[in-house]
Amino acid sequence: MAKIRVGVIGIGHWGRKIVDEYTKIEDVDLIGISDLDQKNIEFCAERCGVKDGYSDYRELLDQEGLDAVNVCTPNSSHYEICREALERGKHVLVEKPITMTSAEGWDLVNMAQGKGLTLSVGHIFRFNNALAEVRRLIGERFFGKLFLMEMTWTNLEKSWPDRDVLMDLAPHMFDIQNYLLGEWPVEVSCSGRPSRRESGEETAYVVSAFENGPMAMANISWLVPRKTRQIMLVGETRSSMIDAVSQEVTVYEGGYTYKLGIERNNTIRDELVHFVKTIERPETETKNSGTIGVRTVELIEAAKRSIIEKRTVPL
Repeated sequence: MAKIRVGVIGIGHWGRKIVDEYTKIEDVDLIGISDLDQKNIEFCAERCGVKDGYSDYRELLDQEGLDAVNVCTPNSSHYEICREALERGKHVLVEKPITMTSAEGWDLVNMAQGKGLTLSVGHIFRFNNALAEVRRLIGERFFGKLFLMEMTWTNLEKSWPDRDVLMDLAPHMFDIQNYLLGEWPVEVSCSGRPSRRESGEETAYVVSAFENGPMAMANISWLVPRKTRQIMLVGETRSSMIDAVSQEVTVYEGGYTYKLGIERNNTIRDELVHFVKTIERPETETKNSGTIGVRTVELIEAAKRSIIEKRTVPL
């Protein structure tokens, strides 16, 4: 089978990781990259052996035989770049959030479906072995009825002028809730505010209610010195604490505490391999589809509406 010819647009901190992983995937030919900063292009040429770099992403899209692009640019540029790539018949994997508005996101989803193209979003925790195991256990009612999900998604981050903490961290929060529970919230309530600037939430507390699942509460913040990516699940028979970074799951059962034996995986690589597989075999279900990406943006919009209107927003 011929290799999938891929290009990466945006070679910042995350884009460099993506480039490095693509060079190690056997079924991929990384034919070029694009970035506004020449230093990033030079870095990938020296460290990863990618010789063809372009300051204008349209030049990359012009390359003969290009099958797909991975978009790792600032959030505000996602819609424009993804739309042009889809218009040119390229499969797309875009980092979260898919777009800044759900209307833009649905436009991309409809275009991809109309052209028979893969549109994936970087909801990378769907490829996390610890979360996959907990999802399996939930399906087997290992925890019994689930009562509560508490998420702590915090770290010390600079105050980005082009985004807020909801658009930065809530896509993971809402996506993980759906991945584990198999449903979306029926209502959202949110309180949030800036601390180091006049506008744009830097900390938010989000409560999501599910029709058939537990109450979910999340603390997301750019102000906490210690990076934490934890999920506490409380059930009627067992509970668990998931560390999504170390991929450790601690179970609490009848006064006893023990860890599950989980083999930690390379989530970036597994996400990219899955993207390539959906291109090679169109019948493969996309685990991190554009539709999932848009649903998370809709929930962020609801959370922002809750802050402004000071009320619970039904969905």
